[in-house]
Amino acid sequence: MTHYIRLDVVSMVRSGYFLVFSVLFSAGFYVMFTKLFTVSGWTSAPGFAATYMIALAVSGAFYAALTGGGIRLGEERGSGWARQLTLTPLSPRRYVLGKLVGAWLLALPALAAILILGALLNQVRMPPDRWALVLAASWGGSACFAVFGVAIGLLVAGEATQFACLGVFFPMAILGGLWFPTSAFPQTVRQVGGYLPTSALYHLAVTAERGSGPVATPALVLACWTALALVVALARLRPEALSPAR
Repeated sequence: MTHYIRLDVVSMVRSGYFLVFSVLFSAGFYVMFTKLFTVSGWTSAPGFAATYMIALAVSGAFYAALTGGGIRLGEERGSGWARQLTLTPLSPRRYVLGKLVGAWLLALPALAAILILGALLNQVRMPPDRWALVLAASWGGSACFAVFGVAIGLLVAGEATQFACLGVFFPMAILGGLWFPTSAFPQTVRQVGGYLPTSALYHLAVTAERGSGPVATPALVLACWTALALVVALARLRPEALSPAR
């Protein structure tokens, strides 16, 4: 299974589509709002370059983990390739587990790229242990998104998987406050957004960057969303679910 995971991850990293949305999309937003445009009360806030770096790193990891497993899994189910793979010694459970682990690994380069960009472009400075803590918190929490992707890939097959993943990615990224401040949203929308896994992981990573802040509530939110996605995935994890007819 290790060999299969390595091949799957390498093929995704080499994909232009993956690099554009997981790295270049987030990098473009970061350059735009830290170097090209100034938004009063937002980009001028103290520490903005660091917190926005974290927000877009989480966004990149979210996309990478969600689609790295979800889209590939759904497309391979739709084409019948998933069924063919499970006729080899790679059992259905090991196949899906490989997709999950691969998706989680894909979040790491997306995270690292934006963190490096923040350090080089805006001279974001932290002690080495803080950098390590931010990376560990962000990458560890992105496992939630990998489980989400696998659940979607088991529920939807074929080209529809891409639309399903993007239908989850965009609302959660926007309402979770990863791209823009949510202060202009209605209060109810802001409250809902605060309980999304994107918002929870962002706040956990910011807490790691600052060295203090709330941990219990964001961690609980992430755990609940992960458990929900895991239940859905396990409910669909049957050999017949990998058939293109399902």
